[in-house]
Amino acid sequence: MLERMQDAPMQTVALRATGTIMARDVEVAIETALGSSEASTGLVIVVDRDFDGYFAELARGLASAALAHKSLVKLAVVTDTDRMDEAKLSGFDVSAVPIRLFATTDQKAALDWAAAARRGE
Repeated sequence: MLERMQDAPMQTVALRATGTIMARDVEVAIETALGSSEASTGLVIVVDRDFDGYFAELARGLASAALAHKSLVKLAVVTDTDRMDEAKLSGFDVSAVPIRLFATTDQKAALDWAAAARRGE
């Protein structure tokens, strides 16, 4: 399940990933969050501890959404340090828009980095 996070900066779409998520779930959640906006947008997906999905599905969904929404200019995934190796091997590097990985301890940095999209940084 992907749920919108309320404490994200205004310029950023932040979603919390829990349970099992397939690529299409990611695409639908992003479509719902962005609507028809053309403004440059940062997107952060925070992988919760109970995420039991596949990082490869998450990567595939993000890559597809980046192609469909040209306004997505900064994409980030936040996950626990012990799951970082799995995330790195899951295909986040093949997206048209680079997807940056952050450790859970750096969640605020990920949100700030993604918010810079609206400011053109």
